[in-house]
Amino acid sequence: MNRRDRTLLNKQIGKLTVPPANGPLLMLVVAAVFVAGMTLGGFLVGFRGAPMHIAANDTRLSLPGAAPPVRRQ
Repeated sequence: MNRRDRTLLNKQIGKLTVPPANGPLLMLVVAAVFVAGMTLGGFLVGFRGAPMHIAANDTRLSLPGAAPPVRRQ
């Protein structure tokens, strides 16, 4: 790279302006997109099919001497 190339490169780079990053606003946008995605995913996936069977309430999996599982009616 010679002197002429460096001068042309400096002229091109000198015209570029990088806007300052707005940290708090960017974090707020990322958090909002995350919460919106979790909410939408919960609505799309959470209400399909039969209720989930929770293994903690299964009597076959209880430990010896443990309290009996809670039965809901």
